[in-house]
Amino acid sequence: MQTLFSSIQCYKLSTRLISFVLFSLLAIAVCLKLGLWQLSRAQEKQALLDIDQPTLTSLTQITASSLHRKVSLYGYFDNEAPILLDNQTYKKQFGYHLYLPFHSDKQTILVNLGWLTGSATRSSLPDIPHFTGHYQLAGTLSAQQGSPLLLGENIAPTTQGPLVIQRTDIPQLRTTLNMPLNPLLLQLNPDSHIGFSKTWTITVMRPAKHTAYAVQWFALAFALSLSSGYWLKKYQTPSKHMQDKD
Repeated sequence: MQTLFSSIQCYKLSTRLISFVLFSLLAIAVCLKLGLWQLSRAQEKQALLDIDQPTLTSLTQITASSLHRKVSLYGYFDNEAPILLDNQTYKKQFGYHLYLPFHSDKQTILVNLGWLTGSATRSSLPDIPHFTGHYQLAGTLSAQQGSPLLLGENIAPTTQGPLVIQRTDIPQLRTTLNMPLNPLLLQLNPDSHIGFSKTWTITVMRPAKHTAYAVQWFALAFALSLSSGYWLKKYQTPSKHMQDKD
């Protein structure tokens, strides 16, 4: 009877141990991921502050390292492939960001034309005007935009009209539109007369602050590791005592 009772106690302790280890590993992984994300944000902000870089004037000049570079492009919009980025609020109103492919130098990039108000009941999509003729665009190159966590499919199923998406997944949009899109996006300057409400702003947080936040997350991960190790060491003592008693 005593042996059975000891076995049950060991089983309970083992289950508790496994749960604790899994929770600790998850918490540490989250802290490390957030720390790495803050470091990447620091690099992005440093690129924004690098004002010595000249403005790019051709899509052929854009590479993966061109993120946050200023550009000035001449070309025309493709009105046959409008894209609406869902779940974009502005002044407490629900709406969308409108993207259109822009052809320049025989290449194509998606351009964020700004915010359009949406139906509160989501029963209809906003009217999208055509942008005809050629335009001289000025703006900044941006990475993927939209929700990092998808709620269902990224592209809403529609039979006609614009694509409604949750995030600008360029590889997926290349396939859907059958169009060789540039991996970066173009956000128009806030004072641009082209398009609609420009709801984006450049944050004033300095790179050093992001780095400081990264250090805090890494320190928290280290503290969790030490705490978990201390708890496991204390756990081993009663567990060993119980085994010796058996």
